[in-house]
Amino acid sequence: GHILMEEYANSYYMLEALNAEMRGDRPLMQKLVRQGQILSQIHQLAEPMKRPPRDLVPRFFERFEHETSRAAFEEGVKHFENNLVQRAVVKKKEEEEAAAAAAQERAKPLATPPASGYEAKPLVEAMYEMTKEERIAMAPQGLDPVEVFESLPEKMQTCFKTGDVELLKEVAEEMPEEEFDTHFQRTIDSGLWRPG
Repeated sequence: GHILMEEYANSYYMLEALNAEMRGDRPLMQKLVRQGQILSQIHQLAEPMKRPPRDLVPRFFERFEHETSRAAFEEGVKHFENNLVQRAVVKKKEEEEAAAAAAQERAKPLATPPASGYEAKPLVEAMYEMTKEERIAMAPQGLDPVEVFESLPEKMQTCFKTGDVELLKEVAEEMPEEEFDTHFQRTIDSGLWRPG
C-alpha cells in the first residue's frame, strides 16, 4: 500500500489512463482516472495537514458518506476524463504527424545533395546508373537493388519510385502478409528501404 501513496503514483495512473484511451480501452481509462483522482485527493488532503497521505485514507473515504462530497468527487472525475479524452485525440494526431514526417524522411532518396556538378536523383533512378558491382557493394546484405526492384510487383515498384509510404501501406494490406514480408525484407537487404 505504501507505493500507492508515493508522489509519482498519480502520474503513473494518469499516463496509463491516457495510453488506455489512446488504445480505445475506455473502461480501463475510466477506472484508472477514478483511482488516480482518489490518490490525488488524498495527497491534497494530507498536504496542508503536513501528515503522511497513508494516515488520511480512512478520512478521505469518510467524506463519501455525504452525498455532496461524493457528487463533487464524481464531477471532478468526469471533468478529468473529458480532458483526458481530448488530450488523447490531440496526442494521437501528434503521433500520426510525427510518424508521417518520419516516413517521409525515410522515403527521401539516399542521394547526397548536388556537389561538383552532380545532380541529386531519386535512389531508383540513381541505381540504374551504377554498375552492378557498385550497387551490390552498397547493399546491406549484398542483394542487387535493381534485381530486387524489378522483381517487385508493379504497385510496390510505384511506391519506391515515388516514395509514397501511404501507397506502400495499402500494398501491405492488400497483399498476403507472407508475400509482402518476403518482398519487403529483400528491399531492406538490398538497401532500397532503410528501417528506422
